[in-house]
Amino acid sequence: MIVVAGAGPGGLVAALALQRRGFEVTVLERSPELRTAGAGLLLQPNALAMLRALDLVDPIAAAGIVMESAAVQDASGASISGMPFAALTPRFGAPAIGILRASLSGVLAAGLAPGTLRFDAGVAGVRQGDAHVEIDLEDGTTVTGAALIGADGIHSRVRAAVMGAIEPRYSGYTCWRGIVGLPHPAGPRRMVERWGRGNRFGMVPVSDATTYWFATANTAPGGIDGDDPIAELRARFAGFAAPVDDVLAATPPEAVLRNDIVDLAPLDRWTDGRVALLGDAAHAMTPNMGQGACQAIEDGVVLASVYDPSDPAGSLATYAGRRRDRARMFVDRSWSAGRMGQWENGLACAVRNTLARWTPGALVERMLVEQWSVEVPELR
Repeated sequence: MIVVAGAGPGGLVAALALQRRGFEVTVLERSPELRTAGAGLLLQPNALAMLRALDLVDPIAAAGIVMESAAVQDASGASISGMPFAALTPRFGAPAIGILRASLSGVLAAGLAPGTLRFDAGVAGVRQGDAHVEIDLEDGTTVTGAALIGADGIHSRVRAAVMGAIEPRYSGYTCWRGIVGLPHPAGPRRMVERWGRGNRFGMVPVSDATTYWFATANTAPGGIDGDDPIAELRARFAGFAAPVDDVLAATPPEAVLRNDIVDLAPLDRWTDGRVALLGDAAHAMTPNMGQGACQAIEDGVVLASVYDPSDPAGSLATYAGRRRDRARMFVDRSWSAGRMGQWENGLACAVRNTLARWTPGALVERMLVEQWSVEVPELR
């Protein structure tokens, strides 16, 4: 049996792909139910190409909304740049899809064999033997497997157990997230991100009548909101043109999530014998390229495709070798993009926006092609 710790997108996809190859899998999830934190996300064509190998594109598209484009604007709503998602769909055979994290988790979990998921099963310790891994759980029980996949997030207990403590690095800004029952104000199938000075605001449709929004601002780490976070956000983003204030005003204060944006400095290794890291546990990245879940999904399919029960440690090392450089590219680029997006100096922001406006569409398309081009392995 292969044990997966963590029922986020990467862990669920790894379990599905391993089961597709005929392996017995148990997924340990510390929470009492599937996690929904994060509100919404954008699945890009590279992730959908991997999910096609699991016959999941259609159910995921039905649970979310296929995106036609993305636009970057300044705080006034004036155009800075755009990304032609729909125009590139034929090339990749897969769209970009906006979807609620809860909806994605539901689709992925529905494909697992009965009894795969085990909730209230947090990892407390890991011990490796010559032919197995023993996972001690918080409830005092122990699970034994031929291999352990740590897909338990940026604060991974699996990683800490086999590699020691590794502290995330703070980006310098905080993010608020929410979901509002309004049609996407920029059109039903377009993502919009607005750049201000030291702050940004984005809107992503996740259904025809629901919008996921996010807001960032340069702040000290560890901050907390007052009694009315929506009032505070409306004041913070008062200089942004409509419909930003309308979107915030329609959001219940209790529905707002606040998280400091952190990532992991690139790790030199993702494996230790029969234990491998996946997704945020291996390469947590800031959300600026929208690739966090996408890279975890790539991890899951690649790992399952190379796993060899006759050589668990060697095949897990092969997985890490195939994935490390590509994931690191997104970690580095996301970090750099976030720093630029959070500039506060007025002149620097004006130069940033002007250079983005002058960037040829062909270059933007070339960058998307590089990001979305991925070799999909066979699962057999």
